[in-house]
Amino acid sequence: AHLRSLGIKVETKIAYTGVVGLIEGGLPGPTIALRADMDALPVEEKTGLPFASKERATYLGQSVGVMHACGHDAHVAILMGVAEFLAKNKENIEGNVMLIFQPAEEGPPEGENGGAKMMLEEGIFERYNPEVIFGLHVGNGPHGYVGLTPGPAMAAASAYRIKIKGVQAHGSRPWDSIDPIMATSQIIEALNTIVSRRINIINNPAVVSVGIVKAGTRNNIIPEDSEIMGTIRTFDPKLRAQVYDEIRQIAAGVAVGTGAEIDVEFDVGGFYPVTFNNEDLVERLSPTLKEATNNKFYINNSPSTGAEDFSFFSQEIPGMYFWLGVNAPGVMKAPGNHSPYFVVDDGALDEGLKSLIYLVLDYPNK
Repeated sequence: AHLRSLGIKVETKIAYTGVVGLIEGGLPGPTIALRADMDALPVEEKTGLPFASKERATYLGQSVGVMHACGHDAHVAILMGVAEFLAKNKENIEGNVMLIFQPAEEGPPEGENGGAKMMLEEGIFERYNPEVIFGLHVGNGPHGYVGLTPGPAMAAASAYRIKIKGVQAHGSRPWDSIDPIMATSQIIEALNTIVSRRINIINNPAVVSVGIVKAGTRNNIIPEDSEIMGTIRTFDPKLRAQVYDEIRQIAAGVAVGTGAEIDVEFDVGGFYPVTFNNEDLVERLSPTLKEATNNKFYINNSPSTGAEDFSFFSQEIPGMYFWLGVNAPGVMKAPGNHSPYFVVDDGALDEGLKSLIYLVLDYPNK
């Protein structure tokens, strides 16, 4: 409704709930895509703010709070502001501006398609033919500062799931069981040795984390089943394959040692490639970001082990993705993304808005 009120052509229901707007400039030039993601997370907000989310939903069978713990609401707010400025000044734009409001960056529900990948499969790049794409992400950095990493900027990500099947028994007679909780604990302990002991990460960082452990219904019952889910972050495909092999070996060894049946799945819910910042764009447009932020700009040569499905877009066309610090003024350390205490200081959003506008105006001439 906001985009249409500005006279922007709008297409809806892309990848279920995605929206694309097109601003047609008054001068000849390329089509430039700008992307904002817009999903929340199954996190109960604990910020204590008067507008803190009270919403609840069901996720993976559990009742959960719902919070914009990754700041995607701020991304949408920034791009709506960019749209308003550009629509009111479209006669000065060289080319067109494609506004992508993307759902499911955090991953679609298991068994469903979604996110950037689905928007591409539904043909948005074929219809609008963008030449380049820009995006940003808010985070717990210095107020209004913009950071940019050339080349590999964010990791590839895969979710894994390990299902353990044992034999249920009374908690007072553990010898009658094959205890899946004992097997689960052994697996988790061994998973933590993959990065610390089992693979060489001197030149290629990697992360293996456990995020979900499910087992049991009552204190005096050894259950039949348990489950582990987690995430793997890598920058090198060969190293990722090695991590997968290590997890399989761990599972096989624990199965032999405990007698449990153990099944391992990878890429649960899909796989995100490395988010790569085109080095030529970084070199050409770093001065633009420096100007847009009044010198609150820095190059960060340390890639993040976070992940982004913006990577699907930047695999198709040159892309550039940067970070915007949204801590309160003067605050250097604050709760980060995915924390129930994560807070966006709205005053920092102006630098994100100006950065995207300056990129649109400068790109055709740089």
